[in-house]
Amino acid sequence: GVGGAAISCDGRPESDDDNARFSSDFGLNLVYTWDERGHGIGLNSNCATTGYLGYAYLETPGNPFNARDDDRDGITDERRDNTQREGPGQRIVGQDAIRTALTARVGLAAFEAFYGPLVERPAYVAGIWYTADEDLDWVAQFNDTGGDGIFADDDNAPDTGEGDGQPTAGEPNVDQTDINESDQIGLTGFKLNRIAGGGTVDGIQFFNDLNEWPRRLYDQFTSPDPAVRFDATVVRDYNVGFLFASGPFRLEPGRRERFSLALAYGANLSELEDNVEVVQSIYDANYQFATPPPSPTVQAFAEDGRVTLVWDNVAERSSDPVSNRNDFEGYRIYRSTDPNFLDSQLIRDGQGNGPLGNGRPEAQFDLVNDVEGFSNLLVQGVAYYLGDNTGITHTWTDSTVTNGQQYYYAVTAYDRGAEEFRFYPSENAISVSRTLRGGAIFPRNVVAVRPNAPVPGYIGAEVDAASVRQVAGTGVGTTRVRVLNSEAVPDGHTFRIDFVGSADSVRASSYTLTDVTTGEVLFEGGTDFAGEGSGPVGAGLQPIVETRSAPAISAERTGFQPGSATPLVLDADYLTALDSNLVRPGYPDDLLITFADTPQTTSTGAIGLPAIPAKFTVTTAEEGPGAAGVALRFTFRDLDGDRTLGAAGEYIDVLTAAPSAPNTFRLTWRIAVATAGTPARQGDVFRLALDRPYAPGDAVEFTASAARIDEALAGSVFATEEPYVVPNPYVAAASFEPERFGTSGRGDRRLEFRAIPAGAAIRIYTVRGQLVKTLTQDGSTAGIVAWDLRTEDNLEVAGGLYIYQVDAGPLGQFVGKFAVIK
Repeated sequence: GVGGAAISCDGRPESDDDNARFSSDFGLNLVYTWDERGHGIGLNSNCATTGYLGYAYLETPGNPFNARDDDRDGITDERRDNTQREGPGQRIVGQDAIRTALTARVGLAAFEAFYGPLVERPAYVAGIWYTADEDLDWVAQFNDTGGDGIFADDDNAPDTGEGDGQPTAGEPNVDQTDINESDQIGLTGFKLNRIAGGGTVDGIQFFNDLNEWPRRLYDQFTSPDPAVRFDATVVRDYNVGFLFASGPFRLEPGRRERFSLALAYGANLSELEDNVEVVQSIYDANYQFATPPPSPTVQAFAEDGRVTLVWDNVAERSSDPVSNRNDFEGYRIYRSTDPNFLDSQLIRDGQGNGPLGNGRPEAQFDLVNDVEGFSNLLVQGVAYYLGDNTGITHTWTDSTVTNGQQYYYAVTAYDRGAEEFRFYPSENAISVSRTLRGGAIFPRNVVAVRPNAPVPGYIGAEVDAASVRQVAGTGVGTTRVRVLNSEAVPDGHTFRIDFVGSADSVRASSYTLTDVTTGEVLFEGGTDFAGEGSGPVGAGLQPIVETRSAPAISAERTGFQPGSATPLVLDADYLTALDSNLVRPGYPDDLLITFADTPQTTSTGAIGLPAIPAKFTVTTAEEGPGAAGVALRFTFRDLDGDRTLGAAGEYIDVLTAAPSAPNTFRLTWRIAVATAGTPARQGDVFRLALDRPYAPGDAVEFTASAARIDEALAGSVFATEEPYVVPNPYVAAASFEPERFGTSGRGDRRLEFRAIPAGAAIRIYTVRGQLVKTLTQDGSTAGIVAWDLRTEDNLEVAGGLYIYQVDAGPLGQFVGKFAVIK
């Protein structure tokens, strides 16, 4: 019964006004039931709106023997054992050849209506199709795993068929792993069974008696006439059951056929059908459905009137299991005063049902790329907002909070979806669990925090700028460290920022933060090299790194070296098609041009620049006693024939070669005469000096000090800033009290004593001097002490005037009063 067995506002027992029907719209194999009058008894109403419940065949047996297209996908008698029987089939290469071959085999219009445009099928896009893959979704790049269905890695070796470039039984998206390669017969019969109600009942039984129901049902479900197989009866005011069938089908010895069934719900028939379509797409993809990036781990730091969130970057390094692409797009931040995040659940679907998803975020940060605005794909009429290219960050500060209010924050990661798979963008869930006593269990992307002023004398964690020092490498840049969560910073620990990247890259591609004291790696993959403050956070600390994007000429260190007599002024420029981030012999080394009075080597010939003797050498600059640089090739423009630099318009072009083409030399540096003068001679040395960005192998270390309480400052603050009570008077309730959960009655009360020193005792008295309650600040950095308005005997206090004494030990005492109005 839909809606229970009691009598609702409709005036009938809810089990006796149901109905049932079937649907094959949109390729569905669905049967469903609903409450004919539309109401049932809910938790809060005897007239609650009921929905729809359905069963859907996700997979049914195939019939490859009847020369019919049973599943109406344009392919006749497809089967899921082709590779076992005949191998991978014919190899068709080229998109034109694939279209021609497919058109000869299938009804192309029906094929595209079922699977989508041919030009979007994976095998067509790849340009290689094996005909055993009947629906064109096997591609070697993602599916050539071998029979075990898993690509080889450190834990498993290659198996049969892996990497051979053709489909093998057991690989994804072919034969037994691809349900669409079965000519499924689908839903073939439906019988409505009237069990009880105001008129004739059907009395269906599943055993043989005089009514012979098993035979009669078999005859109905195997009739060639669809009008007989499908019961079109629509009833009213009955208790109903229904039967549905898929058959008959031929089952050869040793052959396996499959049934798979989904139970689905919807607020109405349209929503039910939408849900079944989604489940069908998940099943068709072998349960490889759209999955969001991993959830970020979030920390929160509460201050006076503000809350700062920090989170890691693990979501940014993930890949989608279906598309094998990194499809991370951004983060969303949600805030609520309710642990179930009801505050943000405002978004409804296109029919007004919902709420939908996590709701409306407080803030959103996304990658700067060509993905922005609303998604093209819709879910129940609603598009997903992908962001507006704000850029990624790992910290956010909420300055709109009220002190004393408990807030819940969630940071979710989302991806951009995949239109080729019809994957709507996916976002992490906010899955908070409630305990029977009203507590909450948070996942790693959710935190609870209550902002308030700290205790008097509080000094936050610090990183001394003088402790930030480069301990490895020669890269040039600036590194500073911002404290974002003082409570998470350990005292006296040394931290190390290691810059990492490939060996052939001049510039590091990312950086890692490690707690050297403990050996713990706090995060990896930091990529903020522009000093924007958007990088990841570890132990409450955010390194802010700023460095060059490529090597640059150092104006201070470039020029003729001390002891050189020539008055020449030379200019240097980087002039090459080679990537300025590519390490190669001679680059990004500092260079020395050492001049002499006699020829030292011969230049390399080039168009318009013949090879000639040169009275200088070009070498890399090697530091240290006796170190010799590596000689580099160069071309030389000598206008006056003196074999050295001196005349205007003369220059040296230094050549380097990429490791991938060691014999192909390209122009790299041009050192040209800017101011002519006496030619360079013996003893003149010109240095081309470079400032390099932070490179793989470079490292920076620093030391942090934890938050602390300064006793002298605490005494000064306590003497000038008196403790106080919020709210005062307490009138019936406080705005920051939690919602009642799992209890009867009014729920918890909360009154706060603020500006309380660390470790202080608070004694509450009636105006007659009777002690009501003693509270103690717990030694934390929070300058508040909460009271639930209960006495030492756990009784609720009466309304009236109360006196409180704050005993802060050596800092002194304070006496105040407050009122409670029930």
